[in-house]
Amino acid sequence: MTVSTKEPTMTTHQAVREILDAAGSSLVSVRFIKKDGSERSLTFNPRDFAEIKGTGKKCEDENIFRVRDIRLGQWRSFDARRVISVSASGKLNEFESEEE
Repeated sequence: MTVSTKEPTMTTHQAVREILDAAGSSLVSVRFIKKDGSERSLTFNPRDFAEIKGTGKKCEDENIFRVRDIRLGQWRSFDARRVISVSASGKLNEFESEEE
């Protein structure tokens, strides 16, 4: 029997979460593909936990990150499976889409 010592591959969700946690309150920029196929960029502070106002229900999908875009001052969300890149602490991290 062969035992693999190779660690399992980290999902994009796990990698993005790790980057955001390590960034602390430093600004982070994320580029991702929206559902309509267009590209969007957001810049935000991962530690911004100001109140989200709305009447919708809480999203249970761990791949969805809710952040406040500092340029717009509005809450936005992005799906980790559609992330192209995350820039934090002077480092650019690029990803391949997990969506088909």
